[in-house]
Amino acid sequence: MNKHIFIGMMTMAAGMLTAASCTDFDDYNEVPKDVFSSDLAEMADKTLWENIQDNEELSDFKELVLRAGFDKALGESQNYTVWAPKNGSFDLSDYDGLTDKALLKQFVQNHIARFNHPAIGTVKERVLMLNEKSYDFEGSSDYTFNGLGLEQGGINLPSNNGLMHIIESPAVYYPNLYEFITDDVMTEGKDIDRLHEFYKRKETVTLNESKSVVGPIVDGLQTYVDSVMDTNNELWSTLNAKIQVEDSTYTFLMPTEKAWTDFYNRIKSYYNYLPKTVAQGYETLNDGTVKVSSKNVERSVDNAYWQDSLTNYYLTRYMIYSNKNPYNQWMTGEPSTFGTDTLYTTTRTKLSNPTEMLEKTVETLPMSNGQAIIVDSMAVKSWETFAPELSISASGNRARVAGGSAKTIRVTSEDPYQEDYSYLYVNAGGGLAELDIFLPRVQSTTYDIYCVFAPPVDQWANNPEYEARPSRIIFTLSYCNKNGALAEQQFIDDREENVQEYMTKFNLRDRTSTRLFLRSFSNNPEKLDTVKIGQFTFPCCYAGLDRLNSRETTPIYPNLKITSTINVMKDDQMKALTGDLRIAAIILKPKELVEFEESNKE
Repeated sequence: MNKHIFIGMMTMAAGMLTAASCTDFDDYNEVPKDVFSSDLAEMADKTLWENIQDNEELSDFKELVLRAGFDKALGESQNYTVWAPKNGSFDLSDYDGLTDKALLKQFVQNHIARFNHPAIGTVKERVLMLNEKSYDFEGSSDYTFNGLGLEQGGINLPSNNGLMHIIESPAVYYPNLYEFITDDVMTEGKDIDRLHEFYKRKETVTLNESKSVVGPIVDGLQTYVDSVMDTNNELWSTLNAKIQVEDSTYTFLMPTEKAWTDFYNRIKSYYNYLPKTVAQGYETLNDGTVKVSSKNVERSVDNAYWQDSLTNYYLTRYMIYSNKNPYNQWMTGEPSTFGTDTLYTTTRTKLSNPTEMLEKTVETLPMSNGQAIIVDSMAVKSWETFAPELSISASGNRARVAGGSAKTIRVTSEDPYQEDYSYLYVNAGGGLAELDIFLPRVQSTTYDIYCVFAPPVDQWANNPEYEARPSRIIFTLSYCNKNGALAEQQFIDDREENVQEYMTKFNLRDRTSTRLFLRSFSNNPEKLDTVKIGQFTFPCCYAGLDRLNSRETTPIYPNLKITSTINVMKDDQMKALTGDLRIAAIILKPKELVEFEESNKE
């Protein structure tokens, strides 16, 4: 097969464009006879089709035009410019396997444009072909079409309905990314069947009645002599990638079957849903405080469907990159001000390991609107993509105060290297300070859990000499276990000393109080202090369940109860602590990120 045949062929019919860049169509379509010598006058009185038939060097081109059914159009009054490849520059047998529609789109219409495009003086234009591909037509004395030279003596050949140029070989047809990925023949042998099937599943084709030619009514139903079909795919908007548009340009990383399966299974484990998930219920009292309800909340879902749906959603979000984005220009050989260490997806995700992602490239295929790179691994970092670190602000709407009064404190940092932040100040008022924080977007994976304590900026604002005191905090996680029942996990500070040693060291009241003390955590009150409180593996996924919808009134979250414990101390020891809470955020860092950071420590 010659190089001008792209692997496989499309079967979709091409629509014909009706727009022009000139406001005076009559002048634009008029054959520029002043450029023709008198011996071409006879040609100028014939149609393009007649002149093609009369030219012995175009007999192969004529045969393909006839087979594609475009001979009639070239014999009518609509003006065209034809760039016709001469005999011997291609092999007719290369096109034997094409359907007539594919031949029309990929060969015949790939060499014909509307209106006249003469080679006169200096030419530099981008010509839109009938199949919607665009090619450069340029030159001053020697002219080229898509880089192919025009034959001497075969330039500006006139017809009464347009112009013809004879070119040295056919223009290479490249599909756009969407044509390639959704065509059965083009993807055959490329080992991307799963990706192909997924895109086809999301495609809809509907009749455009306004553009179709109405036929007779048969058995009470309207028929059409010429049906125009509109294609749409929900992934175009979901992935923010118009890979069907010719004047766009993208790089598409297409996973092989192995890469697809491995990536699918990797993501799937993070979206392990239960048929029924429960969470702790809360109710608001008349005074505005919140207490735990005696009734749990629950939600039932089709767990297999949810898992598959969300896995596929995240599976496809990191494959497409706009070549116009400065982060991605280097992939097409263009200089980039951002270097080559970052890629930016069409779904607005930055990926920091392009070298690793492209390391297992199987094949790179040029497309009319970019390039397809078939890869044998989707080596994205989970924490940059489908399983990110979670940071939940305590001052947002995720917090519920169950003991004490609360207010949000906004801190504007004077340090240019530290961002502004907010924290929730819970005043125990001599009683028990208790705070519940709902944890959204939690997945079925292992997290290191941290609490970010804030210093007493609220007190320092009025009294810079105020002595900051640490807290003693108990953290209790409420979650749904693998059996669908509500469970609790209380975190324990990791210490080697025994109970008796702690009773003596901290002057604690009794052994019970000491055990409670050992389950509590302290902070450095002089700074914004991030304290690790433990590691936990969530048996089920909550992503999506923590959102309201038309059928559910209560979102489902795991929640972290934060309780002050200074009442376990004796009076003289209590003076060194605060019963108030100052919490800026809860951070859940996924295990893969923790391991990556550990392995990259100097």
